[in-house]
Amino acid sequence: ELMGLSALGHNPRGVYVMPSLGSINVWYGVMFVKRGYWRDAVIRFRIDIPREYPRTHPVITMGTSVSHPLVRLEDGRFGLEQQFPQWTAYSDYIYHALHYLKNAFKNRVLKQLQPRDCYNIGAYMKFKSDLAQFREHARVDSMKSRLPESLFKTQPPDCPIVFSPLSDEQY
Repeated sequence: ELMGLSALGHNPRGVYVMPSLGSINVWYGVMFVKRGYWRDAVIRFRIDIPREYPRTHPVITMGTSVSHPLVRLEDGRFGLEQQFPQWTAYSDYIYHALHYLKNAFKNRVLKQLQPRDCYNIGAYMKFKSDLAQFREHARVDSMKSRLPESLFKTQPPDCPIVFSPLSDEQY
Protein backbone atom coordinates (compact mmCIF):
# COMPACT_ATOMS: atom_id res chain seq x y z
CA GLU A 1 0.00 0.00 0.00
CA LEU A 2 2.81 2.39 0.75
CA MET A 3 4.14 1.93 -2.78
CA GLY A 4 0.63 2.46 -4.13
CA LEU A 5 0.51 5.93 -2.62
CA SER A 6 2.84 7.12 -5.36
CA ALA A 7 0.33 6.08 -8.03
CA LEU A 8 -1.32 9.00 -9.80
CA GLY A 9 -4.06 10.49 -7.63
CA HIS A 10 -3.62 8.18 -4.67
CA ASN A 11 -1.61 10.40 -2.34
CA PRO A 12 -3.46 13.63 -1.49
CA ARG A 13 -1.52 16.79 -2.31
CA GLY A 14 0.18 18.30 0.70
CA VAL A 15 0.08 15.03 2.68
CA TYR A 16 3.32 13.10 3.20
CA VAL A 17 3.74 9.73 4.91
CA MET A 18 6.69 7.47 5.65
CA PRO A 19 6.89 4.17 7.50
CA SER A 20 8.33 4.13 10.97
CA LEU A 21 11.98 3.19 11.27
CA GLY A 22 10.92 0.37 13.59
CA SER A 23 7.73 -1.12 12.12
CA ILE A 24 6.02 -1.22 8.75
CA ASN A 25 2.71 -1.17 10.66
CA VAL A 26 3.33 2.37 11.92
CA TRP A 27 3.47 5.30 9.52
CA TYR A 28 4.20 8.92 10.35
CA GLY A 29 2.77 11.76 8.34
CA VAL A 30 2.51 15.48 7.99
CA MET A 31 -0.21 17.48 6.28
CA PHE A 32 0.28 21.02 5.02
CA VAL A 33 -3.15 22.68 4.98
CA LYS A 34 -3.36 25.16 2.10
CA ARG A 35 -6.73 26.85 2.71
CA GLY A 36 -9.77 26.90 4.91
CA TYR A 37 -10.14 27.40 8.65
CA TRP A 38 -6.71 25.85 9.38
CA ARG A 39 -4.96 27.61 6.47
CA ASP A 40 -1.16 27.26 6.61
CA ALA A 41 -1.26 24.68 9.42
CA VAL A 42 1.40 21.99 9.61
CA ILE A 43 -0.33 18.96 11.13
CA ARG A 44 1.59 15.87 12.18
CA PHE A 45 -0.14 12.51 12.52
CA ARG A 46 0.58 8.84 12.99
CA ILE A 47 -1.12 5.87 11.34
CA ASP A 48 -1.23 2.58 13.22
CA ILE A 49 -2.06 -0.36 11.00
CA PRO A 50 -3.59 -3.17 13.07
CA ARG A 51 -2.68 -6.81 12.50
CA GLU A 52 -6.27 -7.35 11.34
CA TYR A 53 -5.83 -4.87 8.49
CA PRO A 54 -7.33 -4.82 5.86
CA ARG A 55 -10.37 -6.23 7.66
CA THR A 56 -10.28 -3.31 10.14
CA HIS A 57 -9.44 0.32 9.55
CA PRO A 58 -6.15 1.97 10.43
CA VAL A 59 -6.01 4.27 13.45
CA ILE A 60 -4.97 7.87 12.80
CA THR A 61 -3.73 9.90 15.76
CA MET A 62 -2.90 13.57 15.50
CA GLY A 63 0.49 14.64 16.78
CA THR A 64 -0.46 18.31 16.46
CA SER A 65 -3.14 19.75 18.71
CA VAL A 66 -6.21 20.76 16.70
CA SER A 67 -9.67 21.70 17.91
CA HIS A 68 -11.56 19.72 15.29
CA PRO A 69 -14.89 17.89 15.66
CA LEU A 70 -13.32 14.60 14.50
CA VAL A 71 -10.27 14.77 16.78
CA ARG A 72 -10.58 13.40 20.30
CA LEU A 73 -9.20 15.85 22.87
CA GLU A 74 -7.76 13.22 25.21
CA ASP A 75 -5.48 11.41 22.79
CA GLY A 76 -5.72 13.07 19.36
CA ARG A 77 -7.46 10.13 17.71
CA PHE A 78 -9.07 11.07 14.41
CA GLY A 79 -12.55 9.68 13.69
CA LEU A 80 -12.84 7.79 10.42
CA GLU A 81 -16.31 6.43 11.18
CA GLN A 82 -18.28 9.19 9.42
CA GLN A 83 -16.66 8.33 6.11
CA PHE A 84 -16.11 4.63 6.78
CA PRO A 85 -18.93 3.33 9.01
CA GLN A 86 -17.92 -0.14 7.86
CA TRP A 87 -14.33 -0.57 6.66
CA THR A 88 -14.37 -2.95 3.69
CA ALA A 89 -11.28 -5.05 2.98
CA TYR A 90 -9.84 -4.64 -0.53
CA SER A 91 -12.27 -1.80 -1.23
CA ASP A 92 -11.14 0.72 1.40
CA TYR A 93 -7.45 1.56 1.54
CA ILE A 94 -5.18 3.77 3.61
CA TYR A 95 -5.00 6.31 0.80
CA HIS A 96 -8.80 6.68 1.10
CA ALA A 97 -8.35 7.44 4.80
CA LEU A 98 -5.64 10.00 3.93
CA HIS A 99 -7.94 11.74 1.45
CA TYR A 100 -10.65 11.85 4.09
CA LEU A 101 -8.20 13.21 6.66
CA LYS A 102 -7.32 16.06 4.29
CA ASN A 103 -10.95 16.68 3.31
CA ALA A 104 -12.07 16.72 6.95
CA PHE A 105 -10.38 20.11 7.25
CA LYS A 106 -12.60 21.50 4.48
CA ASN A 107 -15.94 23.21 4.96
CA ARG A 108 -17.92 20.72 2.87
CA VAL A 109 -17.04 17.80 5.17
CA LEU A 110 -17.48 19.86 8.34
CA LYS A 111 -20.99 20.85 7.19
CA GLN A 112 -21.97 17.18 6.77
CA LEU A 113 -20.94 16.10 10.26
CA GLN A 114 -23.53 14.97 12.77
CA PRO A 115 -23.00 14.78 16.55
CA ARG A 116 -22.76 10.98 16.39
CA ASP A 117 -19.72 11.33 14.08
CA CYS A 118 -17.77 13.63 16.40
CA TYR A 119 -15.18 12.89 19.06
CA ASN A 120 -15.06 16.57 20.03
CA ILE A 121 -18.64 17.73 20.57
CA GLY A 122 -17.46 21.13 21.82
CA ALA A 123 -15.73 21.86 18.50
CA TYR A 124 -18.78 20.57 16.63
CA MET A 125 -21.11 22.86 18.60
CA LYS A 126 -18.84 25.86 17.98
CA PHE A 127 -18.87 25.12 14.25
CA LYS A 128 -22.66 24.89 14.21
CA SER A 129 -23.53 27.78 16.54
CA ASP A 130 -20.54 30.16 16.79
CA LEU A 131 -18.59 30.05 13.55
CA ALA A 132 -16.53 33.14 14.44
CA GLN A 133 -15.21 31.44 17.59
CA PHE A 134 -14.63 28.17 15.70
CA ARG A 135 -12.70 30.07 13.01
CA GLU A 136 -10.58 31.78 15.68
CA HIS A 137 -9.75 28.45 17.39
CA ALA A 138 -8.68 27.01 14.02
CA ARG A 139 -6.58 30.11 13.26
CA VAL A 140 -4.82 29.77 16.63
CA ASP A 141 -4.28 26.03 16.01
CA SER A 142 -2.69 26.87 12.66
CA MET A 143 -0.47 29.58 14.14
CA LYS A 144 0.68 27.30 16.99
CA SER A 145 1.44 24.48 14.54
CA ARG A 146 4.00 26.73 12.82
CA LEU A 147 5.80 27.89 15.95
CA PRO A 148 9.38 26.60 16.29
CA GLU A 149 8.50 24.66 19.45
CA SER A 150 5.90 22.76 17.44
CA LEU A 151 7.67 22.42 14.08
CA PHE A 152 11.02 21.43 15.56
CA LYS A 153 9.65 19.45 18.50
CA THR A 154 11.55 16.26 19.26
CA GLN A 155 9.83 13.36 17.54
CA PRO A 156 9.73 9.70 18.61
CA PRO A 157 13.00 7.91 17.75
CA ASP A 158 11.27 5.81 15.07
CA CYS A 159 9.78 8.85 13.25
CA PRO A 160 11.56 9.53 9.94
CA ILE A 161 9.88 12.93 9.39
CA VAL A 162 11.92 15.46 11.33
CA PHE A 163 12.09 19.20 10.75
CA SER A 164 15.07 21.26 11.80
CA PRO A 165 15.80 24.97 11.51
CA LEU A 166 18.22 26.16 8.85
CA SER A 167 20.59 29.07 9.17
CA ASP A 168 20.85 31.60 6.35
CA GLU A 169 24.08 29.92 5.22
CA GLN A 170 22.42 26.50 5.10
CA TYR A 171 19.44 27.87 3.20
